[in-house]
Amino acid sequence: MKLYLVSGWATRSTVWKTVMEILTDKLDIELVDWWKAIDGDLDRRIAENPERCIVAGWSMGGQIALRAAACNPDNVAGLFLVSSMTCLVERGKRPGVSRETPQKIKVMLERNRKVYLRAFFTQCLYPIADPRIIGSLMEESDSITMDTLLSGLAYMSDTEAGLTFEAPLMVVHGRDDNVIPWKCSEYISRHTAHSSATYIEKAGHLLPVVKPETVGNLLNEFSEYCIAR
Repeated sequence: MKLYLVSGWATRSTVWKTVMEILTDKLDIELVDWWKAIDGDLDRRIAENPERCIVAGWSMGGQIALRAAACNPDNVAGLFLVSSMTCLVERGKRPGVSRETPQKIKVMLERNRKVYLRAFFTQCLYPIADPRIIGSLMEESDSITMDTLLSGLAYMSDTEAGLTFEAPLMVVHGRDDNVIPWKCSEYISRHTAHSSATYIEKAGHLLPVVKPETVGNLLNEFSEYCIAR
């Protein structure tokens, strides 16, 4: 079965690299960078795939996966969302960050991109900020243009990913996530018909990097379930 792995904002699809090493060989894996996904690349791949597929996304990648599933309900066999949300900002009973946060991020990015991204990656890795991982993430983010980062920020803030599909769904979230509140995953799980949820104690936002075995094993389990249906 085809598996699409979608990256999150400010990162490349290599954020899934260590998880990929754990995944079963029953899966035909393709990586998708988030900026290509929001430009229609993921929808095109899903639509052209002759069989139903699984879509997994981390952070913004999960929001993109939700949107793709809503647009291609007959082509998606399952969704696996890590540290994700339907929309970045809170609204009514939908959890998220405050409405002022995206504008503050935009200002900090434009003021000093490197300073902000270093602080962002440090926050993603909480509670243990490994300087080697931060350095690697900073290096990979250099190839992402400022316009792309800003368009991604706007997508996260303005897009409401629907929850109207019937495919199986699994959410995974760290209890100590300081970037996307874990209640965002709880909200998704509570409002979808065929969902399961795993919350990881003492873990932050960047689970594919800091908890690759946990994420990989859960994705294998979920994939086996989707393949067997």
